[in-house]
Amino acid sequence: MNQRERFLSIAIGGLLLALGFQWAFNQYRSAVRFRQNRLNSLANETEKLQAQWLAGAEAERQLGEYKVRSLSSDAEVAKSSYQSWLLETVGRLGIADAIVDPVGEVPVGDLYTRFGFRVSGKTDLPGLVDLVYAIQARDQLHRIRELQFAPSRQGVRRTEGKGDGGELLSVVLTLDAVSMAIAEATPAPPSEEPSWRITRSLAESRDTILNRNLFHPPNQPPRYLGDERIVAFRGQRNPVDFSFSDPEDDAVSVRVEGYFPEWVEWDGDSERLIVNPPLENQEGEEVVEQFEVQVIASDNGYPRRETTLPLVVKMQSPPPPPKPETPPPGFDDATQTFLTALVQGRDDWTAWMNVRTRGKTLKLKIGDEFEIGSIRGKVTGVTARRVTLEIDGETYELRPAGKLSDVLAESADG
Repeated sequence: MNQRERFLSIAIGGLLLALGFQWAFNQYRSAVRFRQNRLNSLANETEKLQAQWLAGAEAERQLGEYKVRSLSSDAEVAKSSYQSWLLETVGRLGIADAIVDPVGEVPVGDLYTRFGFRVSGKTDLPGLVDLVYAIQARDQLHRIRELQFAPSRQGVRRTEGKGDGGELLSVVLTLDAVSMAIAEATPAPPSEEPSWRITRSLAESRDTILNRNLFHPPNQPPRYLGDERIVAFRGQRNPVDFSFSDPEDDAVSVRVEGYFPEWVEWDGDSERLIVNPPLENQEGEEVVEQFEVQVIASDNGYPRRETTLPLVVKMQSPPPPPKPETPPPGFDDATQTFLTALVQGRDDWTAWMNVRTRGKTLKLKIGDEFEIGSIRGKVTGVTARRVTLEIDGETYELRPAGKLSDVLAESADG
C-alpha cells in the first residue's frame, strides 16, 4: 500500500468513526429527551392529581359545612322546624298579620331537597330591615329568593316599641331552604350568633339602609373654611366666628364642646365664641396661653351629617395702636393766584388778583384784607409798579404777573 492509499484509508476510517460517534450522540440525546419528556409528563400528572385531591378535600370540607348548616334530612322535621323558626321570628319582630306557609318541595337527585316558604305580613321599613337581617344572619342553608313590599292601605303603624313607627308596608317574602340527604335526622340547632358571612351589625345595617335619601346623591358633611389656629388679644373682647359651607347649600348649625376658662362664653344665638382674656392674670391664677375647643357643625340635610374638628384658640398681647395718619395737604389756592393788573381810579390804585383755581378776580385797595389759600394778609400800598402786602407782620412786594405764593418763598430764600 503506497502512501496515497494509506492516507485514503485513514480518511475513510476517520469518517466512519465520526459517523459512529454522531449516531451514538444522537441516540443518547434522544434518550435524554425522552426521559425529560417523561419526567415532565409525570410531573404534570402529579400536579393534576394533587389539584384533584385538593379540590376533593375542599369539596369534602364544603360538603361537611353544608351538612352542619343543613335542615334535617327528615322532610317533615325539616319543614316543621324551619316553619316554626320563621313564625317565632316574625312574632318576635312584631310583624302584624304574619302568615308563614310552605310552598312546595323540590328534590334534586339524591343530594338534597329544596323547600319553599312564603312569609307575608305588615311592618314598617325598619321592621323589614330587621326581618331580612334575622334571616341572613341565621347560619343555615337558606336564601331569600324574592322580596316584595308596598305601602299598606291600612296605614297602621308598628307597635310594641319596634322601629320608629314609619309608614306600614305590606311584605311578601319567598325563601328557599335546603335539606341535605347526608344531614342528621335531628341536627343541632344553629348558633344564636350571627353568621360569619354577615359583615355588619344590625345597627350598622339599619343606619346604612334607613339613613339615606333615595332621590338625591349622598349628603355631604359641612366643610370648615376658617383657620385651625385662632388668635385672641388680651384685654379685648374677641368674637370668634366659625365659618362653614355645605356642599348642598343646606343650613348649618354650629355648637362647641370642651373646657372654657371663665372669661370665655358661647353665644348660641349668634353661634359665636366670645373670648375676653384679661390683660394680666391676677396673682395665683393660672396663665392660659391657649385652649382647645371642639367645634361641631351639622347640616339639616337628609340624613343629617356632622363635621367635628378641634380648634386651638391662642392668647396674644394686643397690637400697638396704629399711628395717626397725617392728612395729605390740600390744594393751596395761593399757588395759582397772580397779580394781573394795577388799575388807577379817580382817587387811588386797585390791585387785581386773579385766583385761577376759583375763576374769580379780587380787586383790592389799600387797607383791604384778604385770605387766599394758606396766605392771609392786608394790602398796605398800591402804585403803578407794585402792590405792597403785609403778611404775618412782614412786608412783601408783588409786581404784575407775579405769583402770590412766590413772595413768601423769595423772602425765605433771601
